[in-house]
Amino acid sequence: MAALLPVLLAHLLLCAHGATASAAATPPPLPILPVPSYAQLRWQLSEMALFLHFGPNTFTDSEWGTGRADPSVFAPSALDAGQWARVAARGGFGRVVLTAKHHDGFCLWPSALTNYSVAASPWRGGTGDVVAELTAAARAEGVGLGLYLSPWDRHEPVYGDTVAYNEHYMGQMTELLTRYGEVEEVWLDGAKGDAKKMNYMFDAWFALIHQLQQRVVIFSDAGPDTRWVGDEAGVAGYTCWSTFNKSSVTIGHTTEEYSRCGDPFGQDWVPAECDVSIRPGWFWHASEKPKNATTLLDIYYKSVG
Repeated sequence: MAALLPVLLAHLLLCAHGATASAAATPPPLPILPVPSYAQLRWQLSEMALFLHFGPNTFTDSEWGTGRADPSVFAPSALDAGQWARVAARGGFGRVVLTAKHHDGFCLWPSALTNYSVAASPWRGGTGDVVAELTAAARAEGVGLGLYLSPWDRHEPVYGDTVAYNEHYMGQMTELLTRYGEVEEVWLDGAKGDAKKMNYMFDAWFALIHQLQQRVVIFSDAGPDTRWVGDEAGVAGYTCWSTFNKSSVTIGHTTEEYSRCGDPFGQDWVPAECDVSIRPGWFWHASEKPKNATTLLDIYYKSVG
Protein backbone atom coordinates (compact mmCIF):
# COMPACT_ATOMS: atom_id res chain seq x y z
CA MET A 1 0.00 0.00 0.00
CA ALA A 2 2.86 2.36 0.84
CA ALA A 3 4.29 1.85 -2.64
CA LEU A 4 0.98 2.70 -4.24
CA LEU A 5 0.57 5.99 -2.37
CA PRO A 6 2.97 8.11 -4.49
CA VAL A 7 1.29 6.83 -7.63
CA LEU A 8 -2.13 7.68 -6.27
CA LEU A 9 -1.01 11.16 -5.29
CA ALA A 10 0.55 11.71 -8.69
CA HIS A 11 -2.68 10.62 -10.33
CA LEU A 12 -4.70 13.03 -8.22
CA LEU A 13 -2.34 15.88 -9.00
CA LEU A 14 -2.46 15.14 -12.69
CA CYS A 15 -6.25 15.09 -12.59
CA ALA A 16 -6.31 18.38 -10.75
CA HIS A 17 -3.89 19.90 -13.24
CA GLY A 18 -5.99 18.65 -16.13
CA ALA A 19 -9.14 20.14 -14.60
CA THR A 20 -7.42 23.48 -14.20
CA ALA A 21 -6.23 23.51 -17.78
CA SER A 22 -9.70 22.61 -19.01
CA ALA A 23 -11.36 25.25 -16.84
CA ALA A 24 -9.21 27.94 -18.40
CA ALA A 25 -10.89 27.31 -21.73
CA THR A 26 -14.43 26.80 -20.37
CA PRO A 27 -16.55 29.55 -18.80
CA PRO A 28 -17.39 28.83 -15.15
CA PRO A 29 -20.88 27.53 -14.44
CA LEU A 30 -23.57 29.94 -13.36
CA PRO A 31 -24.06 30.11 -9.58
CA ILE A 32 -26.79 27.92 -8.14
CA LEU A 33 -27.36 30.13 -5.11
CA PRO A 34 -27.79 33.93 -4.98
CA VAL A 35 -24.55 35.90 -5.04
CA PRO A 36 -23.89 39.60 -4.33
CA SER A 37 -23.51 42.21 -7.02
CA TYR A 38 -20.37 44.35 -7.14
CA ALA A 39 -22.19 47.13 -5.29
CA GLN A 40 -23.52 44.79 -2.60
CA LEU A 41 -20.11 43.24 -2.04
CA ARG A 42 -18.50 46.67 -1.74
CA TRP A 43 -21.24 47.66 0.70
CA GLN A 44 -20.72 44.57 2.87
CA LEU A 45 -16.94 44.82 2.91
CA SER A 46 -17.12 48.41 4.16
CA GLU A 47 -18.81 47.07 7.34
CA MET A 48 -19.85 50.42 8.84
CA ALA A 49 -21.49 53.68 7.77
CA LEU A 50 -21.86 56.93 9.67
CA PHE A 51 -25.53 58.00 9.52
CA LEU A 52 -25.66 61.79 9.85
CA HIS A 53 -29.02 63.23 10.95
CA PHE A 54 -28.82 66.98 10.44
CA GLY A 55 -31.27 69.73 9.56
CA PRO A 56 -33.70 72.18 11.19
CA ASN A 57 -34.46 69.52 13.83
CA THR A 58 -30.91 70.01 15.07
CA PHE A 59 -31.80 73.58 16.02
CA THR A 60 -35.41 73.08 17.21
CA ASP A 61 -34.83 70.15 19.59
CA SER A 62 -37.11 67.95 17.45
CA GLU A 63 -37.03 64.38 16.15
CA TRP A 64 -39.79 64.71 13.57
CA GLY A 65 -40.15 68.26 12.34
CA THR A 66 -43.57 69.54 11.34
CA GLY A 67 -42.44 71.14 8.08
CA ARG A 68 -43.50 74.53 9.41
CA ALA A 69 -40.24 75.67 11.03
CA ASP A 70 -38.97 78.89 9.50
CA PRO A 71 -35.94 78.26 7.25
CA SER A 72 -34.09 80.91 9.23
CA VAL A 73 -33.65 78.43 12.11
CA PHE A 74 -31.16 76.58 9.93
CA ALA A 75 -28.01 78.61 10.55
CA PRO A 76 -25.05 76.27 11.18
CA SER A 77 -22.41 78.99 11.34
CA ALA A 78 -19.70 76.54 12.46
CA LEU A 79 -20.51 73.72 10.05
CA ASP A 80 -17.36 71.81 9.08
CA ALA A 81 -18.11 68.90 6.75
CA GLY A 82 -14.40 68.16 6.63
CA GLN A 83 -14.46 67.36 10.35
CA TRP A 84 -17.37 64.94 9.81
CA ALA A 85 -15.48 63.16 7.03
CA ARG A 86 -12.25 62.98 9.04
CA VAL A 87 -14.09 61.41 11.97
CA ALA A 88 -15.66 58.87 9.61
CA ALA A 89 -12.33 57.96 8.01
CA ARG A 90 -10.45 57.67 11.31
CA GLY A 91 -13.26 55.63 12.82
CA GLY A 92 -13.13 53.06 10.02
CA PHE A 93 -16.45 53.99 8.42
CA GLY A 94 -16.65 53.12 4.74
CA ARG A 95 -19.24 55.77 3.93
CA VAL A 96 -21.31 58.59 5.37
CA VAL A 97 -25.09 58.67 4.86
CA LEU A 98 -26.68 62.12 5.13
CA THR A 99 -30.33 63.00 5.71
CA ALA A 100 -30.55 65.14 2.59
CA LYS A 101 -34.26 65.54 3.40
CA HIS A 102 -36.00 64.31 6.55
CA HIS A 103 -39.75 64.09 7.21
CA ASP A 104 -40.02 67.88 7.63
CA GLY A 105 -39.29 68.30 3.91
CA PHE A 106 -36.36 70.70 4.38
CA CYS A 107 -33.69 70.04 1.74
CA LEU A 108 -30.00 70.30 2.60
CA TRP A 109 -29.26 71.11 -1.04
CA PRO A 110 -30.73 73.97 -3.12
CA SER A 111 -33.52 71.98 -4.75
CA ALA A 112 -35.26 73.71 -7.64
CA LEU A 113 -38.46 71.85 -6.75
CA THR A 114 -39.24 73.47 -3.39
CA ASN A 115 -38.94 76.77 -1.57
CA TYR A 116 -38.05 74.91 1.63
CA SER A 117 -34.31 74.36 1.46
CA VAL A 118 -30.92 75.79 2.35
CA ALA A 119 -31.50 78.41 -0.36
CA ALA A 120 -34.20 79.97 1.84
CA SER A 121 -31.97 80.04 4.93
CA PRO A 122 -29.44 82.68 6.00
CA TRP A 123 -26.63 80.11 6.02
CA ARG A 124 -23.90 81.00 3.51
CA GLY A 125 -26.13 83.88 2.43
CA GLY A 126 -28.58 81.42 0.88
CA THR A 127 -25.91 79.90 -1.38
CA GLY A 128 -24.93 76.96 0.83
CA ASP A 129 -25.19 73.28 -0.05
CA VAL A 130 -24.59 70.75 2.73
CA VAL A 131 -24.68 67.81 0.32
CA ALA A 132 -21.99 69.38 -1.88
CA GLU A 133 -19.76 70.22 1.08
CA LEU A 134 -20.03 66.73 2.55
CA THR A 135 -19.48 65.12 -0.85
CA ALA A 136 -16.22 67.02 -1.38
CA ALA A 137 -15.04 66.33 2.16
CA ALA A 138 -15.85 62.62 1.99
CA ARG A 139 -14.03 62.19 -1.31
CA ALA A 140 -10.98 63.97 0.10
CA GLU A 141 -10.89 61.40 2.92
CA GLY A 142 -11.60 58.36 0.72
CA VAL A 143 -15.05 57.86 2.26
CA GLY A 144 -18.11 56.89 0.21
CA LEU A 145 -21.34 58.90 0.09
CA GLY A 146 -24.87 57.76 0.88
CA LEU A 147 -28.06 59.82 0.90
CA TYR A 148 -31.36 59.54 2.74
CA LEU A 149 -34.35 61.13 1.03
CA SER A 150 -37.47 60.82 3.16
CA PRO A 151 -40.55 59.70 1.23
CA TRP A 152 -42.73 61.41 3.83
CA ASP A 153 -42.71 65.19 3.31
CA ARG A 154 -44.66 67.25 5.86
CA HIS A 155 -44.05 70.52 4.00
CA GLU A 156 -44.75 69.72 0.35
CA PRO A 157 -48.29 70.86 -0.66
CA VAL A 158 -48.83 68.01 -3.16
CA TYR A 159 -48.01 65.35 -0.58
CA GLY A 160 -51.05 63.06 -0.53
CA ASP A 161 -51.60 63.21 -4.29
CA THR A 162 -50.12 59.96 -5.58
CA VAL A 163 -49.17 61.06 -9.09
CA ALA A 164 -48.08 64.61 -8.30
CA TYR A 165 -46.03 63.68 -5.26
CA ASN A 166 -44.30 60.72 -6.86
CA GLU A 167 -43.26 62.98 -9.74
CA HIS A 168 -42.01 65.54 -7.23
CA TYR A 169 -40.08 62.92 -5.26
CA MET A 170 -38.47 61.44 -8.35
CA GLY A 171 -37.48 64.92 -9.45
CA GLN A 172 -35.69 65.53 -6.16
CA MET A 173 -34.05 62.10 -6.37
CA THR A 174 -32.83 62.98 -9.86
CA GLU A 175 -31.28 66.20 -8.57
CA LEU A 176 -29.38 64.32 -5.87
CA LEU A 177 -28.16 61.52 -8.11
CA THR A 178 -27.00 63.72 -10.99
CA ARG A 179 -25.31 66.62 -9.19
CA TYR A 180 -22.88 65.02 -6.78
CA GLY A 181 -21.05 62.22 -8.55
CA GLU A 182 -21.10 58.64 -7.34
CA VAL A 183 -23.54 57.75 -4.57
CA GLU A 184 -22.94 54.37 -2.94
CA GLU A 185 -26.20 54.02 -1.01
CA VAL A 186 -29.70 55.46 -1.16
CA TRP A 187 -31.49 55.00 2.14
CA LEU A 188 -35.30 54.83 2.16
CA ASP A 189 -37.98 54.14 4.72
CA GLY A 190 -41.72 53.69 4.37
CA ALA A 191 -42.90 56.47 6.72
CA LYS A 192 -46.13 57.94 5.39
CA GLY A 193 -47.83 59.98 8.12
CA ASP A 194 -51.54 60.56 7.55
CA ALA A 195 -51.56 60.05 3.77
CA LYS A 196 -52.71 56.45 4.05
CA LYS A 197 -54.41 56.40 0.65
CA MET A 198 -51.38 57.71 -1.22
CA ASN A 199 -49.10 55.15 -2.82
CA TYR A 200 -45.34 55.40 -3.09
CA MET A 201 -44.30 54.10 -6.51
CA PHE A 202 -41.30 52.20 -5.18
CA ASP A 203 -40.66 50.16 -8.33
CA ALA A 204 -40.42 53.35 -10.39
CA TRP A 205 -38.13 54.90 -7.78
CA PHE A 206 -35.85 51.87 -7.77
CA ALA A 207 -35.64 51.83 -11.57
CA LEU A 208 -34.76 55.52 -11.64
CA ILE A 209 -32.11 55.18 -8.93
CA HIS A 210 -30.41 52.27 -10.65
CA GLN A 211 -30.60 54.06 -13.99
CA LEU A 212 -28.85 57.14 -12.61
CA GLN A 213 -26.36 55.31 -10.36
CA GLN A 214 -25.37 51.89 -11.69
CA ARG A 215 -23.25 50.93 -8.66
CA VAL A 216 -25.57 52.08 -5.88
CA VAL A 217 -27.31 49.92 -3.27
CA ILE A 218 -30.85 50.80 -2.24
CA PHE A 219 -31.87 50.24 1.37
CA SER A 220 -35.41 49.74 2.64
CA ASP A 221 -37.08 47.28 4.99
CA ALA A 222 -37.70 45.02 1.98
CA GLY A 223 -34.68 45.66 -0.24
CA PRO A 224 -34.12 45.60 -3.17
CA ASP A 225 -30.38 45.61 -2.43
CA THR A 226 -30.08 45.79 1.36
CA ARG A 227 -32.74 45.37 4.02
CA TRP A 228 -33.59 46.70 7.46
CA VAL A 229 -32.61 44.29 10.24
CA GLY A 230 -35.95 44.76 11.98
CA ASP A 231 -34.93 46.94 14.92
CA GLU A 232 -33.14 50.20 15.71
CA ALA A 233 -30.96 48.65 18.40
CA GLY A 234 -28.21 47.67 15.96
CA VAL A 235 -28.62 43.97 16.71
CA ALA A 236 -28.75 41.30 14.00
CA GLY A 237 -30.16 37.80 14.34
CA TYR A 238 -27.90 35.20 15.93
CA THR A 239 -27.85 33.72 12.45
CA CYS A 240 -28.36 36.48 9.91
CA TRP A 241 -28.60 35.21 6.35
CA SER A 242 -27.88 37.55 3.47
CA THR A 243 -30.34 35.52 1.42
CA PHE A 244 -33.95 36.67 1.41
CA ASN A 245 -37.13 36.40 -0.66
CA LYS A 246 -38.09 39.82 -1.97
CA SER A 247 -41.25 38.38 -3.50
CA SER A 248 -42.65 37.53 -0.06
CA VAL A 249 -42.40 41.04 1.42
CA THR A 250 -43.32 44.63 0.61
CA ILE A 251 -42.01 47.86 2.09
CA GLY A 252 -43.80 48.54 5.34
CA HIS A 253 -45.08 44.96 5.53
CA THR A 254 -42.19 42.78 6.67
CA THR A 255 -41.99 40.83 9.90
CA GLU A 256 -39.21 41.76 12.30
CA GLU A 257 -38.12 38.13 12.70
CA TYR A 258 -37.81 37.55 8.94
CA SER A 259 -35.87 40.78 8.54
CA ARG A 260 -33.62 40.00 11.49
CA CYS A 261 -32.63 36.49 10.43
CA GLY A 262 -33.10 36.39 6.66
CA ASP A 263 -33.87 33.13 4.89
CA PRO A 264 -31.45 30.23 4.36
CA PHE A 265 -33.56 29.20 1.35
CA GLY A 266 -34.00 32.73 0.00
CA GLN A 267 -33.69 33.31 -3.73
CA ASP A 268 -32.31 36.86 -3.50
CA TRP A 269 -29.14 38.34 -2.02
CA VAL A 270 -30.38 41.13 0.29
CA PRO A 271 -28.03 41.54 3.28
CA ALA A 272 -29.26 43.20 6.47
CA GLU A 273 -28.27 46.66 7.66
CA CYS A 274 -28.29 47.34 11.41
CA ASP A 275 -29.18 50.96 12.09
CA VAL A 276 -28.65 52.41 15.56
CA SER A 277 -28.14 55.88 16.97
CA ILE A 278 -25.35 56.66 19.41
CA ARG A 279 -27.95 58.70 21.36
CA PRO A 280 -31.54 57.96 22.46
CA GLY A 281 -32.82 59.90 19.42
CA TRP A 282 -31.46 60.32 15.91
CA PHE A 283 -31.00 64.08 15.96
CA TRP A 284 -28.84 66.02 18.39
CA HIS A 285 -30.47 67.11 21.63
CA ALA A 286 -28.59 68.96 24.36
CA SER A 287 -30.25 66.86 27.07
CA GLU A 288 -29.13 63.52 25.63
CA LYS A 289 -25.83 61.74 26.17
CA PRO A 290 -24.16 59.36 23.71
CA LYS A 291 -23.77 55.66 24.42
CA ASN A 292 -20.48 54.70 26.04
CA ALA A 293 -17.71 52.83 24.23
CA THR A 294 -18.51 49.50 25.92
CA THR A 295 -22.12 49.61 24.73
CA LEU A 296 -21.10 50.57 21.19
CA LEU A 297 -18.53 47.76 21.04
CA ASP A 298 -21.19 45.28 22.17
CA ILE A 299 -23.46 46.53 19.37
CA TYR A 300 -20.62 46.06 16.88
CA TYR A 301 -20.15 42.44 17.98
CA LYS A 302 -23.90 41.80 17.66
CA SER A 303 -24.07 43.23 14.16
CA VAL A 304 -20.88 43.22 12.09
CA GLY A 305 -19.49 40.88 14.72
